[in-house]
Amino acid sequence: MSSDSAFPLTAVTLARRHLLALTAGGAMLPMSVWAQARRPLLIDGKTTLFQRVLTRPGAALAPSPGGAAGKPLEPFSAFFVYERQEQGGKGWLLVGGGSDGKTAGYLPEADTVPWRHTITLAFATPGNRERVLFFRERDGLTKFINADNAAAESQRLAKEIAAKGTLGPTHAVIAAEPEKYVDLKSQFYLLPVLEASTVLLNSGNKTRVVKVASVTRDVPAAAGAPATPASGPDAGIANFNSAVVFVIDATSSMQPYIDRASKALEEVLRQAEDAKVLNRIRFGLVAFQDDPAKTKGVDYLSKIFVDPSQNASRAQFMAAMGTLKATKSSTRAYAEDAYAAIDESLRKINWQNYGGRYIVFISDASAREGGSPLAATKLSTDQVRLQAQERNVAIYALHLKTKEGEKDHAVAEAQYKRLSAWHGRAPLYFPVEAGDASRFEGDVRNMAKALVEQVKSPEKALAAPAKGKGDAVQDSVDAVGRAMVLAYLGRQQGVKSPPMFEAWASDRDVRNRELPAFTVRVLLTKNQLSDLQATLRSVLAAGEKGQLDPGSFFDQLRSAAVAMGRDPSKLGQGKAKSLEQSGLMGEYLDGLPYQSPLMSMDLRTWTDMGVGRSQELLDGVRSKIALYQRFHDDVDRWVKLNPAAADGDRVYPVPIDSLP
Repeated sequence: MSSDSAFPLTAVTLARRHLLALTAGGAMLPMSVWAQARRPLLIDGKTTLFQRVLTRPGAALAPSPGGAAGKPLEPFSAFFVYERQEQGGKGWLLVGGGSDGKTAGYLPEADTVPWRHTITLAFATPGNRERVLFFRERDGLTKFINADNAAAESQRLAKEIAAKGTLGPTHAVIAAEPEKYVDLKSQFYLLPVLEASTVLLNSGNKTRVVKVASVTRDVPAAAGAPATPASGPDAGIANFNSAVVFVIDATSSMQPYIDRASKALEEVLRQAEDAKVLNRIRFGLVAFQDDPAKTKGVDYLSKIFVDPSQNASRAQFMAAMGTLKATKSSTRAYAEDAYAAIDESLRKINWQNYGGRYIVFISDASAREGGSPLAATKLSTDQVRLQAQERNVAIYALHLKTKEGEKDHAVAEAQYKRLSAWHGRAPLYFPVEAGDASRFEGDVRNMAKALVEQVKSPEKALAAPAKGKGDAVQDSVDAVGRAMVLAYLGRQQGVKSPPMFEAWASDRDVRNRELPAFTVRVLLTKNQLSDLQATLRSVLAAGEKGQLDPGSFFDQLRSAAVAMGRDPSKLGQGKAKSLEQSGLMGEYLDGLPYQSPLMSMDLRTWTDMGVGRSQELLDGVRSKIALYQRFHDDVDRWVKLNPAAADGDRVYPVPIDSLP
């Protein structure tokens, strides 16, 4: 069977079974194999990282090197390597599903792909970029992306693959990214990076090309579960629904705007009720003030007034809106603890029930960053945005630029542009100049109406023209809505990543090189994540002491290395030129393809820093510590790459930008 026939290249693939770790029934393997308790082999030059492989199509376990093979494994099952042997001129690997010493059998080395780093890619949010094409050879990919007509040809080939299923065994292109979004949370998949290199294009631009494998892990349907929805191009679109949660500043200056928002939403909800779509668009309401334990006269830090999943009518929403009143007391600073409310909205509202997922954030002040002693979440702006993106929630920011806040406007604008950044378009940031209450009411009304219209006619979102209509709010709703509808259809139709074995792709959009085609993630175990959190606490403590005596910073790190059982010698005698070379950070961060101001920082850079810059860096470390606790507690995202793996080998797909 050829590789092309073994891997059908349609956008929606057949359901695949769990990754297998055993031969049929497991009975053919001798008990001695199972009884072995040993550590996997270490990667050359490493002291904590084990060798791992992915299986090629047709790979099967044998009880001994050269022995009779059992049932073929699922392509790209992940295994740890415990032993390497030569038998009959072939290399053989003794493998196990986990690192706990339990081995499963032997695999021919030729039937495996080495996986040195647990770096994996996920498809970026669709809607404003071309679909990714996968190529057999690196040269074929580089020739294609250098062509003048690459964008148009990419569209043509993607459509042809969708229609035919394959371009044939000799074509340079193996597969295309599914048209609908592949949701990593509901349909876990891996695109492990096997190789990566940077290519200089004829245009003078640089792009990274990556060699990837593809793994899809399906959870079998429970007995009696409904059948998979029809897989037509837009099957299920009539059921598209949305949640729109307004997160409103309820501090002392905001009552006029709360009243205006209430008036606008009353009108929009009445129209939605008349159009009989309130069952498919649910509105929520969250407000924030300040910590009542530390501020007199305030009632709450953040509060969910209306959960969209519990809101059944216009009357219920408006009744709750009527109870929202701005506090008469001033809060502890001009900047407000806005991220406490956004964080609560993201964590406590069940966004998985909705196709369209929107937060409309309203404030006249900047937000407290994670480094502020008054910030409850300890999360930075970028980390709050990351939390939203992980849930596929778009954040619109309505920033009231009142006269009273003139000195705060620049800070707030920079924050909220980062907070509302959306893939492939301008930030979803809408300033209300001079705090014009009338204009604000109109913006709230127009945004809510546009979102209601999207639910009434979601098919229009798919056909939305790429060219803007001239109305900033409407254009943003169209662009984000298309991505939301595509993501919804992908989840409804169970869209999976292309089932290929190895292929090359560009990590940038062929039309717009500024747009990433993938998000990069590193699979860390719970032990590694805990180690990373503990290490950053040590770095934070060393940095805080080093602020008093900058020259002692690396001495503090040396003490931390000793306390953590790491080799402190790298920190002495000037051998370590940066934190990355210090030996303090875990080996799982070695060689990752990203730039980090923290990791590249050397003693001279630290000593030359002013107090403000060093404090900013340490605030960032503190925010990452808080973020890693969020990852640790996100129990639904911890997965096994092999059913035979121990619980300690579960991994979490950590976005690479959130690493130190």
